[in-house]
Amino acid sequence: MLNTSKAMNITVSAKGRAAVIGIAFALSALSLSAQTAKDVKGATPLVAIQNEAPAQLIVDPPIPEQLALGRVFIQYRTENLRILPVFGKAALEVSPRVGHLHYFLDDQSWPTVDTSGETVVFVGLPPGPHKVRLELADTIHRPIAGCSKVVEFTVPAPQQK
Repeated sequence: MLNTSKAMNITVSAKGRAAVIGIAFALSALSLSAQTAKDVKGATPLVAIQNEAPAQLIVDPPIPEQLALGRVFIQYRTENLRILPVFGKAALEVSPRVGHLHYFLDDQSWPTVDTSGETVVFVGLPPGPHKVRLELADTIHRPIAGCSKVVEFTVPAPQQK
């Protein structure tokens, strides 16, 4: 009986070592692929950036599932510019750079100003073709060169039930 018990302990111990080794490999793989906070969030706003890269605007087309329901959700993100409700000439010198989003629906001649950094949403648009021009602007509302995108889409007619 004693020999059986020892053999079982050895088997369990070998399985335990295998499990520990497997976990160690998994954790090391996760740590190798993990991004730093700076990789995800960008530079800290507490330290000025020398020679900042130009601002960029990245815009996705409307989310198809929502568009089919007559709702327009346009997601966007920025690089090298933080969207914040900060305005005025003095804020032009802030580093990392700050600004906001202007957007124009169809032939609207004045911008809607957005400082949320969140998805742009339109609900209740008439069926048919539409376009939205999105542009990044500095803290005194000047458009930032090269940071404008136009999104064209069609709102479907409501389905008859």
